[in-house]
Amino acid sequence: MSIADQGEVREHRSARADQRRRQILDAARKLVNEKGFACRMDEVAAAVGVTKPAVYRYFPGKDVLIEAMLEEDLVIPTRALTARIAAYEGPIRGLLEIFAEGTLNIQEGGLARGYMALAMDESARRPDVASLIRDQVLGPSVGMVAQAFLKAIGSGELRPNSDPVMMVRLFFAPFMQLAMVRGGFGVPMGPEEYRPYAQFHIDAFLRAFGNEGA
Repeated sequence: MSIADQGEVREHRSARADQRRRQILDAARKLVNEKGFACRMDEVAAAVGVTKPAVYRYFPGKDVLIEAMLEEDLVIPTRALTARIAAYEGPIRGLLEIFAEGTLNIQEGGLARGYMALAMDESARRPDVASLIRDQVLGPSVGMVAQAFLKAIGSGELRPNSDPVMMVRLFFAPFMQLAMVRGGFGVPMGPEEYRPYAQFHIDAFLRAFGNEGA
């Protein structure tokens, strides 16, 4: 077999492995949505139509599989959102609207039940899941928004006597509430209400802490 033929074989095997990995992730996501993290690896294998050892070749354990789903649906989109926020140089209202839309888009992807609700359910049994969300999703988001608030206070867009820590907590609270609503917790809210709710919150937040129109 020539070197070129060997390269084609490796490329074909790599593409087939990527496809199988994609099938396993999609099947696992569907099962977790239906059953939560209690779903079993043999159920994932059956959904894909392979043996359980075949699943373990790609994901050595259920925790690894769960982390791969979290990486795709939460961590990677959060990195993209925080990078967009970091590059933004316009008024604070625009930044808050970018954050709101990006967060809603992330919440709408992945599991319909909601990762935040699942993490709350599983935090006692799977602290690794909760810590991953805290350290790689919530932590970077909070830090980036806090920096934006400090910059806006310095430029006079936000009131100088405002407490940045309190501002961040108050700003994030409704988005956490939406995550819980999507997971079946809290006061019911239809999907058509999410964006108007977020916009109302931004308006109220800026009336409380901003200098718009002053």
